[in-house]
Amino acid sequence: MGAHHRCLPISPEELNDLQAVLEDVLQELKLSRESEEAEAVARRLIQLYESGVRDAASLHTVLTTPDGQT
Repeated sequence: MGAHHRCLPISPEELNDLQAVLEDVLQELKLSRESEEAEAVARRLIQLYESGVRDAASLHTVLTTPDGQT
């Protein structure tokens, strides 16, 4: 799969992978799953994934880097 934007729904397997990344990031950042900050992290995670970032380590790094840059 290329690094281009995709319009297909996220598969259950992909969703499980994203959930694992989200849980790790929230734990590292010490955020509650119910917080507004956690919702913002989740939105950013989906945006990154849909823009072509697929590697869990890369997603984690971007989401835990203060400037949020790739």
